Amino acid sequence: MDVSIIVTAYNYQKFIDECLDSCLDQKKTHLKHEVIVVDDGSTDETPALLERRSDSRLRILRIKNSGIERASNQGFAAARGRFAVRVDADDVLEPYYLEQISPLLKNDFGFCYGDYTVIDGDSTPLELVHLPDFDKAEIMMRGDFLATGTLYPTGLFRSVGGYNASTRNSGLENYELIIKIMALGAKGIHVAEPLFKYRRHNTNMSAERTDSIIAYGRALFERYGLGAFRTNQNHPYKLVLSEHLT
Repeated sequence: MDVSIIVTAYNYQKFIDECLDSCLDQKKTHLKHEVIVVDDGSTDETPALLERRSDSRLRILRIKNSGIERASNQGFAAARGRFAVRVDADDVLEPYYLEQISPLLKNDFGFCYGDYTVIDGDSTPLELVHLPDFDKAEIMMRGDFLATGTLYPTGLFRSVGGYNASTRNSGLENYELIIKIMALGAKGIHVAEPLFKYRRHNTNMSAERTDSIIAYGRALFERYGLGAFRTNQNHPYKLVLSEHLT
């Protein structure tokens, strides 16, 4: 198996079919891939929609609601692919995702990421985001790193312990993972093409949620001895940290 696509879902009945269609209907690829859905205790129609699916490449894991970190770790633990990518159930892979990353799989990298399109709740495109080529210093100033569409060597993900599950739904679980991988000296590879669609449900996170994420980010940087937690223009929500300093 070449690539495992791990879909994490919690009460996303509105989006789960679009997400899974995008993962299963990849175009022009010779790569062998599987799709693992981790249903994190959904209480809406998500389980029923998953039951209707019939595809030999699809596996469904249902767990007690545990938070994004534990749910994602279960998916990566079950992955059979040499590489694995997480896709949140409200996001969408571009149809040529696997074709675009295929030439890179022979390279030695810690993670692979691409540009992306921001969409709203109705899948209307809002913005095309171009990210810079890998620069550790830039990522350390970004303040976040999207999980959807970021590809990892499965063995490397497991060797660093996966996502830190000590804090539930920290909001920065993938950023912390990237930091751990870069601490090993591993580098990222950037694909200068849109690889996925990232759904933004509203223009701003709630003040309470924003403050919680910032507090975790500051604790994270202090724990790793990285100095002050900060953000730059590539932050997915364009979060300007200075507005929250007192």
